[in-house]
Amino acid sequence: KIYGALSLAIQYYTRPEIVLEVPPDAFLPPPAVYSSVIRCFVRDQPPVKVASEQLFFRIVKAAFAQRRKTLHNALKATGMVPNIISGILQEAGIDPMRRGETLSLNEFAAVSNAWHGRI
Repeated sequence: KIYGALSLAIQYYTRPEIVLEVPPDAFLPPPAVYSSVIRCFVRDQPPVKVASEQLFFRIVKAAFAQRRKTLHNALKATGMVPNIISGILQEAGIDPMRRGETLSLNEFAAVSNAWHGRI
């Protein structure tokens, strides 16, 4: 739950740094978790190369839209045919049974670039 599309967008466009941990008692009512204040340094270039940022974020959004689904099933929401999705994931070296939250920024880039190669 703590890793999602927003986390990936922040990693893609910035270099985030935790500045301060905030305890629950700093809020009313106090939440059941600690919070963090972060500072984001805008990157000159993203840390991964993608052929299409639009496609990259479309895939990220689909992967996190239904967290309980496998990546293969979540990507069906993009309109891509299931057997093509299987080929893309295989080309990217990603197990189709994984869930979106288990993929790194680099792995999402690999899926996006494999997909772009089929357009």
